[in-house]
Amino acid sequence: MQKNLIWFRNDLRLYDNTALHQACKSNEDKVIGLFIATPEQWNNHYMSEKKLSFVYHHLISLQKELFKLNIILYYHESTNFLNSIEYLIFFCEKHKVNNLFYNYQYEINERNRDYLVKKKLSQKGFIIKGFHDNLLFSNTKIKNKQNETYKVFTFFKKKVIQNLHNNIPECFPVPLKRKPDRDIFLNPIFLKNLTFNFNRNIFPIGEKKAIDRLKNFCIHKIHDYSFKRNFPFLNSTSMLSPYLSAGIISSRHCLMMLLKTKNNFSLNALVTSSWFNQILWREFYYHLLIGFPRISKYESLVTWEKKIIWMNNTEHFNAWKKGNTGFPIIDAGMRQLNKLGWMHNRLRMIVSSFLVKNLLIDWRQGEKYFMSHLIDGDLALNNGGWQWSASVGCDSVPYIRVFNPLNQSKTFDISGAFIKKFIPELKNIPNHYIHQPHIWSKEQNFKLDYPAPIINYSDSRKKSLLIFNQARLKL
Repeated sequence: MQKNLIWFRNDLRLYDNTALHQACKSNEDKVIGLFIATPEQWNNHYMSEKKLSFVYHHLISLQKELFKLNIILYYHESTNFLNSIEYLIFFCEKHKVNNLFYNYQYEINERNRDYLVKKKLSQKGFIIKGFHDNLLFSNTKIKNKQNETYKVFTFFKKKVIQNLHNNIPECFPVPLKRKPDRDIFLNPIFLKNLTFNFNRNIFPIGEKKAIDRLKNFCIHKIHDYSFKRNFPFLNSTSMLSPYLSAGIISSRHCLMMLLKTKNNFSLNALVTSSWFNQILWREFYYHLLIGFPRISKYESLVTWEKKIIWMNNTEHFNAWKKGNTGFPIIDAGMRQLNKLGWMHNRLRMIVSSFLVKNLLIDWRQGEKYFMSHLIDGDLALNNGGWQWSASVGCDSVPYIRVFNPLNQSKTFDISGAFIKKFIPELKNIPNHYIHQPHIWSKEQNFKLDYPAPIINYSDSRKKSLLIFNQARLKL
């Protein structure tokens, strides 16, 4: 009999968990789990309080579900990754582990940690087994003709579709219940001052809740998603990003559920599915993170970005963070982020474009602020999205494209329903004026309890285009 250890990280689930499935293959082996928290490291990576709370409560839920399978989930708290390595070695020796199973993580610090773990444990005779669980396909299978990471999404997508036609990744079932163990117990998971620092009605706890949400979305919302997804006042998105970020569900599971919808999507139909595109963008950003490790160091993928002269106006940045820029759609989006720890994807593009292209503030400042507030914070996706909006990453929008907040507001929040929800100061403004409330204020000679626009949009756009163009020409 072997003793197998599953080292849980960002994969807090039973269904379709590759490492868990492989560890439980033999009914004769004893299986235990371990989660090592690293608060200091997470803080250095700007993990938000909402995500921290979300992860811990799902960890407690996972422990209870594993207990039903007669699998103990141990918990330990180390300050950082280096200390976690030493504890993992100690744990393996103490519990006489034979095999260590885990799913890969792709950020540079995590990859360096895993390299040291494999090196040190292998020297001591432990067997290490890692898996590409967080991807539809490993980065070694999705390469261009030069055997390099794709830099253009459309080519990347085409390659993924080709691979799907050859092999649709399978989802692994929940492991069978293990033989009873007289020593099994619930190992307390405790974090000082931990509270529910997020809205449980919007983001309920538990893998089963996440799966129910996925099913409901694929059955009832997927068919008009392409039209409704850009309107933040509609409840039309999946709201699954926190669960994907913490590994409560997998991207493979999302793909399988999409294929099993009542109209039975075919692989050919996936090509035109907007939601499938979202799954692939997630995949694309992870492949970029693996192929270009400097992304983890907050470096742009284009070299000319170093020539940009950022304004970095502190007052403007604070106004943006608080949702007090005087541009209603920008402020409503930022207030949604500050309140919920989540922001509609269309708004993420609008507010990031505004910070970089209109306020001329370094995109890294916005990226870090997002990470420090998002319940679905994820380095690959957050960094990829910011570099896309800033026009400094792979397959980014051209630097000449600037999201006009007024046009975006009129197009995607026509009646101002979303704006009024998050900016109560504007709830009595007539819908016709909601996108430019100060025009109404001036006409009515009424003083608004809402700031005037902090910049002139047209002037800021011209200035940013000049500065970006000069940076490119200096290269």
